[in-house]
Order: sequence, then C-alpha cells, then structure tokens
Amino acid sequence: MKISSRTRVLVTGASGSLGWVLSGALASRCKVTGTYCSHQLVPDGVEGLELDLAGDPGCIGGVVASVKPDIIVHAAAVTDPDLCEHDVKTAFRVNFEATHELALAAAQRGARLVYLSTDLVFDGRRGNYSESDQPRPLSVYGMSKLRGEEGALTACPGALVARSTLIYGFGSPSSKTFLSKLLEVFCDGRRMQLFTDQRRNPILVEDLAEAIVCALKKDLTGIYHVGGSECASRYDFGKVVCRVFGFDEDLLVPVTMEDAVFPARRPQDATLNIARLVEATGFTPSGLLEGLTRARSGHSTQ
Repeated sequence: MKISSRTRVLVTGASGSLGWVLSGALASRCKVTGTYCSHQLVPDGVEGLELDLAGDPGCIGGVVASVKPDIIVHAAAVTDPDLCEHDVKTAFRVNFEATHELALAAAQRGARLVYLSTDLVFDGRRGNYSESDQPRPLSVYGMSKLRGEEGALTACPGALVARSTLIYGFGSPSSKTFLSKLLEVFCDGRRMQLFTDQRRNPILVEDLAEAIVCALKKDLTGIYHVGGSECASRYDFGKVVCRVFGFDEDLLVPVTMEDAVFPARRPQDATLNIARLVEATGFTPSGLLEGLTRARSGHSTQ
C-alpha cells in the first residue's frame, strides 16, 4: 500500500508510547488523526481527537465516519495485566468489544486495520512462538487481547494483527515504558528487583513503529509477530541498560518469578519468533545494545 500526502490515518492511543511515535512519524508523510482518552496529548502535526473506548459503543463508528481514514492503527488498550484482573469488565470492553466495533467500522469504510496485540496470549511454557502456535493466555489481559484479535479478523478479514512484546524506549510524555521506569529508579539511586527467569524479546518503540509501516507498505494481512532480535530476561535487559546509561549493576537485584506475587499470572518464556515478518518485509529490528544506544542518543537522564 502506498502511503502519500493524501492518505488519512487514524491512530488510537496516540498519547501512548507506540501511538505517539507512530503517529508522529506518519505526520510528516500523510494526514494523521490521533485519539486520546485520559491524557489530552498528541505529537506536533497530529490532529487530536478524544475517544473513550470504554464509553458509548456508538462513538467509535462516529469517529471513523468523521475522520474517513484509509488506515486505522489500533494501539489503544488497557495494558496493565494486574488492572485487568481487578476490572475484567473494562478489560474486555476496551480490548475486545471496542476492537470489534472498530473493525466493523473499518470494514464498512474499506480502511486497512492494524490491531496491536501481545505476546501474553501465550502461556510461556516453551517460548519462540510462531504465528501458527496455539495461544493459551494465563491472564485476563492476555485473554481479552486474544478475543480482540478474533474480533478484528472476523469483522475485518483483511486486518493485520501485530503481536508485539515488551516495548522500550521513549515516546509519549504521558506514558512510561519498562526502560523509562528503570531509569527513573536508577536516577533516584534506588535498586530494582528484576526477574532472571522470565524471557521476552524486547523491541525499541521506533522499531515497532517502523515494522508497522513496512507491513502496511507490503499489504500484509493476518497475524505477524513483531519483537526484538534478541531474547533476554528483565535482569539481562537491566544489565545492558546499566552499561549504556552508565549506572552501577549493583542497582540490579536478581529475583525469580517465584519471589513475586501478582494478581495476574505472567508467562515464563513468551519470546516470539519474528522470522515471518522479517522474510515478508526485509525489516530487522535492533539488538539490545544497538536499540538502547539509539534510545540514549535522543534522551538525557539528567
């Protein structure tokens, strides 16, 4: 699909990390409308529009009818697994029902739909999951996002579902990634407990945005996994963060998943196999050292 100055793009969750970076990057090439809810904030060059996905179902179709997008990137979600366990109704309303309604509106409009999902649709028993592996969510969050995938693909068969993993980097002033949370703790001189036995393949937020653009240009449909090129535990990630940002590794406290109790269960190895995406687009995401160095170059911890 060619993206030009005439292309109209609707990005939900533009005040979040991915939505912020993606909508800002697209704004230089086409007309972008970004939605927000609790934080009235979008990048420069992006038209902001309030949209509460937990509210009146009719408002979603109204927004699509008003914006008349050629492309819809649905990045908005309730993403806190523990919050989802406490408020199941809102989790499914936002992550499933609103996604289905947006997909119906996209199909009616004839717009391309990209739905951002998660590696937490898997149970983490073995890792290196491909798109053909059977999802088995351990949490309300994972289940609600899986239902969102089904809602998107059923209502809009040409949709692209991009299952992403742990996002790091800097983007929206109103949204924190795992990296920004780590740096906040380290800058205060505090120590951080990090799992040694939970594995993901973290992805730089700019890489995730670029991968989505590449997938759109290639007219990809169906499910694709989008993750970083390296797998690591949160503790391993923390060590590279200390190396790149100049902190002492003594600030890292190694713990296992058994040491922590959360309302939502976490998969132990949710790493994603990204070979299908790489083959289809030619895009290869950064490794951890490269990605964190890129993140540091545009950000100061002082």
